[in-house]
Amino acid sequence: MITAAILMMAGSFFSCCRTSDNECATDEACCQTVSADSLAMLWNNAWNTKNLEALKGMIADSALVMDHETVIRGKDSILANWIVPSLPVISNITTTPQKTLSCCCCVSLTGFYSLDVKSGDATVPSKGNFTFTWIKQEDKSYKLEMMHLTEFRDSK
Repeated sequence: MITAAILMMAGSFFSCCRTSDNECATDEACCQTVSADSLAMLWNNAWNTKNLEALKGMIADSALVMDHETVIRGKDSILANWIVPSLPVISNITTTPQKTLSCCCCVSLTGFYSLDVKSGDATVPSKGNFTFTWIKQEDKSYKLEMMHLTEFRDSK
């Protein structure tokens, strides 16, 4: 069910360049894209330096975050319920890209992540996979519109 929702969302993101919520753009300037790797690097650097303001600026107002247990909708909710509580305890984020998709005003990156989670006096490594989708905004910046994260679980 969640997979179908992700595919439908991706299809709507990649179907056209948007100049507004309901309108597709056709001009050539819209179709200039950026590197998904560079956008991921900006995210990782902002997180690893604990730069909350930079992270805020990278998220679209209508963003969606999903993991194996949670769905969080909207920038303010993502900040309050995921980023602000997680930022002090998660560090050393690295991403290993596996697949990039680009179209006019959309860039998506899927791959593996690793990070460290502070738990009491210990630091516990964690790994998983991710998909990030950025949408080009009217001001020509790219903002995260969708983040899907899945932690690898021990099969014990």
